[in-house]
Formats: sequence, C-alpha cells, structure tokens
Amino acid sequence: MAERGRNALFWRFLALSIVGVAADLLLYLLLHTALSPFIARALSLLAALIAMRTLLPWSKVTTGGRLAVSDADVAAILMIAVLLNYGLFASLIAISPSLQPLAAMTFASVTSLGFGCFGYLRFVLRGE
Repeated sequence: MAERGRNALFWRFLALSIVGVAADLLLYLLLHTALSPFIARALSLLAALIAMRTLLPWSKVTTGGRLAVSDADVAAILMIAVLLNYGLFASLIAISPSLQPLAAMTFASVTSLGFGCFGYLRFVLRGE
C-alpha cells in the first residue's frame, strides 16, 4: 500500500515538472525572437518556476510528513533544478554559439528533469 502511495506521489511530481517544462517552452518560443536567448530563457524559467510553485498545493506531491516530503523540500528541488537548467543552457550556448538554442534548451530541460525526479525520490525514500 505504501509503495502505491509513493508511486502516485512520484507520478504527480513528474506531471508537475512536465507542466513546468511546457510553460518554459511556450514562453521561450514567444520571447526568443525579441530578446537574446539568455534573457528569454531566464524569463521563461522564472515563469515556469512560478507556475510550478503555484500548482504545488493542488498537485498533492507533498505528504504532510507521512513520508517526510514537505512543500519546502519540493520547492528546494524545483529551485535547484531551475538553476541547473539555466546553467546548462547558458554554458552550452556560450561554449558553442552555433548550437541551436532549442537544442541546448532540450538538453538542459531533460537533464534538470532527471535531476528533479532523482531528488524527489531521495526525499520520498529517505525514511526507509
């Protein structure tokens, strides 16, 4: 029974993260023609973080202490994932200016999504 609860929490966290990635992508696509890739990416990631943080209470990915996952834990994971995402994106664009920004964005998003899922699972499973 506890395993099913952990699985449901993980899938909700993954859905919340995918909503954030979608918000990031849509806003970046709107902004990248008018702004530099760095500024457009920073604004789109900020909007995605705000969207995910706003949806956090309704997503029920925290357990109220039952499995030792709190809002602060999830917010910390999301914030670190966003910083990792922007750092990878900026590094890839700075190192290889010929690289398409969407390719750098895809790599950075997939990497930070993996980091976020791993971090969330560490919080969920640390009580065992």
